[in-house]
Amino acid sequence: MTNVNAEISSLTRELESLKKRIAELRRQTTEPVKNYVLDSMEGPKSLSDFFGDKDELVVVHNMGQACNYCSLWADGLTGFTKHIQTRAGFVLVSADPIERLSLTADRRGWNFPIASNGESGFAVDMGFEGADGPGPGISAFTRRDGQIYRHGWSELGPGDEFCSIWGIWDLFPTGDAGWEPK
Repeated sequence: MTNVNAEISSLTRELESLKKRIAELRRQTTEPVKNYVLDSMEGPKSLSDFFGDKDELVVVHNMGQACNYCSLWADGLTGFTKHIQTRAGFVLVSADPIERLSLTADRRGWNFPIASNGESGFAVDMGFEGADGPGPGISAFTRRDGQIYRHGWSELGPGDEFCSIWGIWDLFPTGDAGWEPK
């Protein structure tokens, strides 16, 4: 077992090094974006409104109620909301109409702002909606001198670094054993 443990330690250090390099590259990315108008329960809101009094914004791109995986990620982020909001604005933007999204958020106990892409083109322009429909992801935005910029972004999916449950399943001999969120 010593050789296996040594290889695990070595690969873990290698993975940590690669993750640091990816983070460095993401920080170098600066993409100006327009101030999209999204649908909220309070009516239309611009992307800049979701920054609040912060100059950073985290956006979770959500496929909608039909995706149990997207709901799992949002459920997991519920515990981080107050921590994220000490530094940045935070909003989940969904492919679902705002009325349906609001019902989902209430039923699941989500404690963060929500919005719908509506007809804004936001998900398409951010690369999270295409011919096959919407896709899940997360983006980091900053605001300087009235301009919004997107920096790092990532797709979301089983095994990513944004949902800890996959790492937990990986500790078992059977891995995720075909488990899917309900």
